[in-house]
Amino acid sequence: MIRYLQYVLLGLVGSLWIAQLFLPDNGVGFVTGAVVYLIVWWMVFFMVLPVSVQSQHEAGDIVPGSDEGAPVDPRLKWKMWITSLITAGLWLVYFVLFEFQLVSLDAIPFGWSPEPVAAA
Repeated sequence: MIRYLQYVLLGLVGSLWIAQLFLPDNGVGFVTGAVVYLIVWWMVFFMVLPVSVQSQHEAGDIVPGSDEGAPVDPRLKWKMWITSLITAGLWLVYFVLFEFQLVSLDAIPFGWSPEPVAAA
């Protein structure tokens, strides 16, 4: 059951993202959704990279000519899959919040004022 749930999550996110080509832009457009997904994907990937890494020094099997800190088995395909699942979940939350206007960009303070400040 859990095995298929991950495919459903990725399929749902992909369907919502593609549907933005045909629906009016109420908060999350096609390009905006793609850019947010890719930026979040890379951020999550860099956080997942050090998970379950064992160096050659820790394993006691150092390949001649390589650094002893190099990983024995980096498991990159697994890490990319986990990254895609985590990012899909985060993107789905982002989509719901901004598409249904539960959060507006106007509500987030950016630290600047739209009106010019008078010179002293």
